[in-house]
Amino acid sequence: MKSTIVSLTLSLLFSVFNTNLALASIEIKYKKPYDAAEKRAMKEIKASTSNETLQDLSKKLFPFKKALTIQYGGKEGPLYDSEIHTVFIPYTFYTDAIGYFKKNDYKKKYGTEPKKAAMDTLLHTLLHEVGHAYVYEKNIPILGKEEDAVDNFATILLIEYVDNGGEVAISAADMFDFESKDRPDYYEFDEYIDDHSFDLQRYFSTLCLVYGSDPETYKGLLDEIEKDYVGERKEFCEFQYGHISDNWHRYLKPQKSK
Repeated sequence: MKSTIVSLTLSLLFSVFNTNLALASIEIKYKKPYDAAEKRAMKEIKASTSNETLQDLSKKLFPFKKALTIQYGGKEGPLYDSEIHTVFIPYTFYTDAIGYFKKNDYKKKYGTEPKKAAMDTLLHTLLHEVGHAYVYEKNIPILGKEEDAVDNFATILLIEYVDNGGEVAISAADMFDFESKDRPDYYEFDEYIDDHSFDLQRYFSTLCLVYGSDPETYKGLLDEIEKDYVGERKEFCEFQYGHISDNWHRYLKPQKSK
C-alpha cells in the first residue's frame, strides 16, 4: 500500500514537473556584450519585467509546442528566424530607442522617462517578433501583410493583458513616429517593396487600436488628424479594435468569451 502511494505521489510530481516544463515555452539567452553600453543594456533588460511579462503571456495565451528562444545581443535583428525558432534582439535596439526618446524630449513632453519608453518599445517589439513565431508554429492564415498582423498581435496583447498596456503601446507607436521623422522627406525604393508598412502608418495604426479600446480614456489621442477626417477615423478605430481583437482571440488560449 505504501509503495502504491509513493508511486502515485511520484507520478503526480513528475506530471506537475513536466506540465511546468511544457508551459515554460520561451527561453531567454544573453550574448556577451561587446562594450560598456551593451553591458548596461543587458543589465537593464535583465532588471526589467519585460521577459517575465512575455513568458507569462505566452503560458496563458500562446504557448509553443517547441520552446522558443529569445537571443539578446549580436548584430542581427530584431527578427524571428523560423529555421532555428529564435528571436534575435540586439542590445543596440534598446540603446538606440533610448537615444530617440531623449532626442525628442520625451520626458519633458509626455512625462515618461526615455529608458521607460525604450523598455515599452522593447516589449512591443518582443511581442511582434514572437507573433511571427506563433503564426509560423500554428500555421495561422494571414490575408495581407504578416508584419501588420503581428503589430496588431503585440498591441492587442498589451492593451488587454498588461497593466497600463495602452501607454506601453503608445510609447512603441511614438518610436515609429520618431523613426519616420528621422528619414528623408521622400521614400527610398526599398521601403516601397519592404514587408513592413511605412513607419508613419504603423504609428497611426497602433494609436488607432489604443483609441478604439477605450475612446473615453484616449479621447485626445487622434487629435493630430485633420478635422475633416478625425470623426470618421475614430468610428473606424472603435470597429477596428473589436474586429482585430476578436480575430486574434480565435487563436489565443483561452479564447475570448463572446
